[in-house]
Amino acid sequence: TETILWKGGTVMSEQKSNEQHRKETAAKIWLYYYNRVLYEKGVITERERNKMALKIDNWKISPQIC
Repeated sequence: TETILWKGGTVMSEQKSNEQHRKETAAKIWLYYYNRVLYEKGVITERERNKMALKIDNWKISPQIC
């Protein structure tokens, strides 16, 4: 049996929610990686790296992407 969750006012299955969480986590890993590489290569400053890290922390994947 599939559990139904309320998320953002819409009904989502637990399976879909888990898949969305997995995709969001994978995307954040890549974003953190590229952010670090850009900093290490001198393309962005430490301040820019820190600002981007905060944005990545707060980023949520769009439901249309899933």
